[in-house]
Order: sequence, then structure tokens, then C-alpha cells
Amino acid sequence: MNNTQTPQTKSIKKAAPALVRLLQGALVGVGGVLPGISGGVLCAIFGLYEPLMEVLAHPLKNLKKHWKLLLPVAIGIVIGFLGLAKLVVWLFQSNEAVAACLFVGLILGMLPSLWREAGEMGRKRSSYITMAVAFALIFGVLLTLELATEVKVTPNVFWYGLSGVFWGLGIIVPGMSASSPLLFLGLYEPLMQVVTGAVAAAFAFVTGKLGFTAALAAMRFDAIIPFAVGIFATILGLARPVNFLLKKFPSQMYHAIFGIVVAMTLPIIPYRFDGAADLVIKLACLVGGFAAAWGLDKISRKYV
Repeated sequence: MNNTQTPQTKSIKKAAPALVRLLQGALVGVGGVLPGISGGVLCAIFGLYEPLMEVLAHPLKNLKKHWKLLLPVAIGIVIGFLGLAKLVVWLFQSNEAVAACLFVGLILGMLPSLWREAGEMGRKRSSYITMAVAFALIFGVLLTLELATEVKVTPNVFWYGLSGVFWGLGIIVPGMSASSPLLFLGLYEPLMQVVTGAVAAAFAFVTGKLGFTAALAAMRFDAIIPFAVGIFATILGLARPVNFLLKKFPSQMYHAIFGIVVAMTLPIIPYRFDGAADLVIKLACLVGGFAAAWGLDKISRKYV
């Protein structure tokens, strides 16, 4: 049997890991803007959480070690967060239940991989205890937000900064969905308008449709700057403690992450169906998301 590979086949195999990581990064970026979804959860599911924490905790020491892994991921996150934010928000506004089914299927399809990864760290009694405690804590918080009366605040520098803190927590703490408290406070839609407006202004400037001054005014730096400061301050403050716990208690931490992912997923599953057709559509989306995640996991294990 001839195992000789053509130059084209070798090029594809060489590029495949970066393309897979780019796609994973795009999904993490999209997860950052979806109601009820956490970008940190998807990082954990894709096996990116630990190297990401290492770099965020000690960038000078670990960036050289992980840059080939995280560079395509970072590019993908930018594409997902900025390039697809408007499309995804529109999809959720058009039919939130169907869109949620797609992403629930995606998460469910990755759970076996996450459970396998947790098992590689060993299973102890304390691992199951931390998993149960993490599940109960996150599920309780999400249920409280779901049942609480929605509050409306007026967006300003403080609230945009606090939005950044929530987004930073969504990166550092798997299962912490930034959108859930923002929806509760009535800040989700104004923030998405700022993000999509900034992207549109930058694109209009690059294509010559807006002048520099007009584009600068449309970028809403009064919102973007405190939002960015909130994100980076949260990451810098929590990355090292989380990285320490991952190194010191890997089994307990990974099982806690698994419990958090399950707790985060249950509340966003659509449980109501308006007739047989609606049931079939939602089940098809669940199966489609599950199949896509399963396939992506297989490709990741083969090429990454």
C-alpha cells in the first residue's frame, strides 16, 4: 500500500490544526455575545481553558509556549465576537428558541469530550463533591436571575465598566454567562448596539464611506473604553488565582467546570413546543448542533 502523501495533502494536514482552532475561536467569540452562553464554557469544552489561563496569569512566561495554539483562536474570537455578533443577535431576536437549540446541541455534543478530559485528571470523592457544589451554585444563581424581576438602569461609564467586569468573568469562570446579568439589568441591547455600531463605523471608514472624524464619533469610546477596562481588570485580577487552582487541584477544578457547564446548559433548553412542527424543528436543531459538535471534536482529536 502506497502511503506517500502529495504536497497538497501535506499542506492540508499542516494547516488543519490552525483552521480548527480558528473555528473554535469563532464559536467562543459568538458564545460571548449569545444570551445564556458563556465563552469560558466553550474554551473549556475545546481544551483551551488551561493554556488560556496560563497565558493570562503569566503572559511573559507562557506566551512563547502557547502562542501557536492561541493565535488562531484569538483571531477566531475577534471574527466571532465582532464579525458575527450582529448576525447572531438577529438570529436570536428572530427565533430565540431555535437558535438556543442549535447551541445547546453544540454544548451537549462536546460534553463527552469534557467529561473525558476531566477523567484524565483523576476521579476522587472530592472531585464529585466539587462538581455537585459547582452545579448547585451556578444553577441557583441562574434560576434566581430567571425568576427575579428585571431591572432597567441607564447606561453610563460605570455601567459599561460593570458590563466589562461581567464579560471578564465570562472568560475566567466557565459557565458565567455575561449576557444573563446584562439582560437582567437591561444593558445587553445597548451594549450590543455599541459593539455592532463600532464595527459598522470601522468598516465604513476602511471602505471610504465615513471620514476619520465621523467614524471616530460613531465608535462610542465613552462606552468602549470603560467596557474594555472592566474586561482586562477582571482578567488580570482573577487569572492567577484560577491558574493556581488548576495546577494545585486539577481533578476538582475540571469536574467543577463540568458541573458548571451542565448547570449553565439546563436553563437555556427550550421546554415548550407549539405543536408537532415546532417540536420537529427544535429537535432537528438540537441534533444538528450535537452532530456538528461531535464532528468538530473528532476533527480536533485527529488534527490538533
